[in-house]
Amino acid sequence: MRKRMTGIIVTGHGHFPTGLLSAVSLVAGKPEKVEAVDFTEGMSSDELKGKLKEAAARLGEKEILILADLMGGTPFNMAAALKLEETEQTFAVASGVNMPALVEGVFSRAMYGSLDGLAAAVIKAGHDGLLSLKELKTEADEEAPLFEDGL
Repeated sequence: MRKRMTGIIVTGHGHFPTGLLSAVSLVAGKPEKVEAVDFTEGMSSDELKGKLKEAAARLGEKEILILADLMGGTPFNMAAALKLEETEQTFAVASGVNMPALVEGVFSRAMYGSLDGLAAAVIKAGHDGLLSLKELKTEADEEAPLFEDGL
């Protein structure tokens, strides 16, 4: 019997979700049990909710973390509606997803004992991952650190 894994759905405006998942895949390999659901021009909120339901079904997991781009936007609102309506699966919904948050969720989810614990860690990683170059300078540095190679 395989161990259950928390599924993750990334949703947002335009092709942001598929682009974000593409970036994570480029840096760290294609993650398992992750779906991207784009909210594209001309799509209704009901269509989006249907696509979120379909993605949840494809994941086939009991617990699913939905990461939306913007609090109060249609993708977030439809994810929240799905959480309230769905009885077969348990959802946590968070907004403000960025690459550090998604990387944390994808690659550290086995470490967290609960869906709420994972959601909290993802939110923290998203906050911690947003920095200015100025913040990276130390008192001894006159210039910001040089980064010769990236990921």
